[in-house]
Amino acid sequence: MKFRFKFAAVVLLFSQTIFAFPEMIKHGYVNCTACHVSPSGGGVLNPYGRNLSAELISTWSNKGEEGFLHGAVDTSTVDEWLALGGDYRGVQVHTDYANKATGVNNVDGRYINMQIGLEMGIIQPKWAIVGFLGQYNFNEPEHYNRLQAKVSRLYGLFKPTDELTFKVGRFQPNFGINLPDHNLSTRTRLEMGSLSYRGGKISIEDKNTAEVFWLGEEYNFSLAGYRIRKDLTDDNDKGFTYTASKVFAEKFKLGLQGLSEKSDVREKKIFGLTGLLGWNEKWSTLAEIDNVKTTPSSGVETTGIAAIHRTGYEAFKGFQVLVLNDYYQSNKDNGATKLYRYGPGLIWYPRPHFDFQLFYTKEQRSSLEGEGDYAWLMTHYYF
Repeated sequence: MKFRFKFAAVVLLFSQTIFAFPEMIKHGYVNCTACHVSPSGGGVLNPYGRNLSAELISTWSNKGEEGFLHGAVDTSTVDEWLALGGDYRGVQVHTDYANKATGVNNVDGRYINMQIGLEMGIIQPKWAIVGFLGQYNFNEPEHYNRLQAKVSRLYGLFKPTDELTFKVGRFQPNFGINLPDHNLSTRTRLEMGSLSYRGGKISIEDKNTAEVFWLGEEYNFSLAGYRIRKDLTDDNDKGFTYTASKVFAEKFKLGLQGLSEKSDVREKKIFGLTGLLGWNEKWSTLAEIDNVKTTPSSGVETTGIAAIHRTGYEAFKGFQVLVLNDYYQSNKDNGATKLYRYGPGLIWYPRPHFDFQLFYTKEQRSSLEGEGDYAWLMTHYYF
């Protein structure tokens, strides 16, 4: 049981699916649809997105290397209507904590296979259907590397105009900054990551969602209604999210977002602000702060806060040096609920299809004797 709990805690920090590059704001890419099929970013790339991965993101590349399976399969005849892709992601986690109550120092390290699967989209000028097939078994520790043939994400798009998009299916509603490292407080701790730990089992959290987007040159809006699936909980969780943002000077995007969710056991409301700031071709800053109010059906209302800041410098093409601040406090009136991590990081895209992310942070929380160490190395490969 102890192993299952520790494994679950680590898995929840590194959510499955969804991979986006909001730092592209420094190159003037303010909307995700420039590279991705989904208006909220992440997932399967369009041909322009694949080309950009070689021309702008990767340190090195050969002609055609950015294509499906490194260009080994010529998809040029179907690129206009068929999007093919897939992902593998794994993470090595290292923790080093001294427990204040016991004085015991706990050092742990583990490599975890997080995601592998195939994604396919049928793309038309006015509509699209996209699905992701593949999921690791997280609920049997002795078999957690076993791949399961499950559709973990599936949605349809309808685009009556270039700016307006309707999206419906099983996916995460648009909210906050769409970063792949869902261990950040503004993702999993707000329950906006792709995994959940409900009823003693780890489950894919993607919700049954209906969403509408307006993506203009200066203003973006989204509104989504969702329901937590019955196979995850019997609490009848349902809610809605909204986002609004404005682009300034082609490289600055400021936004706000909100969430309202209600179930049989609680009500939750979130309001937050985001900033994607492309200072120049080398420097970028991502920031988000969210106020969280939780009201149990029987209990005391609490107000918390989640905030991240990440500033990066591109030392050379495809190689970024970053500093991260990650803050979470579930109850503003109780200092013991505070969690703060800070430290440096690296992100490297050596060639198309590959990227690596390394962060080494110090962690502060009331249960620790001094500061702890929390580090992770994420490996990502897309087909």
